[in-house]
Amino acid sequence: MHDGPGIRTVVFLKGCLFRCVWCCNPESQSRQPQLAFVEEDCVNCGECSKVCDRNVFTSFFGRLKVRHDRCDACGKCIDVCTRKALKIYGQEVTSDEIIAEVLKDRSYYEQSGGGVTFSGGDPLHQFGFLTELLEKSKAEGLDTCVESEGLGSVRQFEELLPLVDTFYYDYKMTDPAVHRRYTGHDNEGVIENLKYLCTHGADVVLRCIIVPGVNDNAAHFKAIAGLGNEFKAIRRIEVFGYHDFGAFKYRRLGMKYGMKGKRSVEPAQVDEWISEIRKYGCDKIIKG
Repeated sequence: MHDGPGIRTVVFLKGCLFRCVWCCNPESQSRQPQLAFVEEDCVNCGECSKVCDRNVFTSFFGRLKVRHDRCDACGKCIDVCTRKALKIYGQEVTSDEIIAEVLKDRSYYEQSGGGVTFSGGDPLHQFGFLTELLEKSKAEGLDTCVESEGLGSVRQFEELLPLVDTFYYDYKMTDPAVHRRYTGHDNEGVIENLKYLCTHGADVVLRCIIVPGVNDNAAHFKAIAGLGNEFKAIRRIEVFGYHDFGAFKYRRLGMKYGMKGKRSVEPAQVDEWISEIRKYGCDKIIKG
């Protein structure tokens, strides 16, 4: 109900070129399936190490240790883990399988004006598969939405235009150097692609996450409002505050969390930021 109009099914495609330090879905960054370990559910029975031929599991002072870098996500350990302390993020499926799943709820879409949303990661990272899914969705008469961070080519967005009803587009930071520091890439291509969509008939919802000490400044707020004022194609700008809801996933995946110790932003703070952005004359700002 939050990723496009009406009631929708959201399909998450793994893979993303950005490495945002606050990412709440770290399992979406790699295109490959990944092993997750829920340590608090493990009793260190040793069954996983018996079936693993890559020495992923070791016992250290009575606790199971997992070498995620050695795992090929074969899934053998999942089958023998009686405590459900192991799981695989991601699976390989065909476009027909996905569309069949999406169509199970067609009646909800028809009653609510909803449809299917392709998210990630960034679904453009699997561009060929994404276009295949969109073509089959449109053949079924479904409303389509794509959530993207904008790090693709103009040619790709040109191909997507006739297949996508709404683009949910991330605008993270205005300063290119700060953007590179916190995401791994600058924002030149992101802005170029956004302007292309806005001047070629796209329907765009801009999404802006505000992180204290990173982009909660007047220059960024002014730029957000400026984009809303400049482009009629941007019909709404959703503002979010940083949250740490995904921090536990980093531990389970054996990944380092770049925002460790930073607390989630309170709703009242988001309201203050929205008021600040509106001072620059943009009336499209809402809380995400």
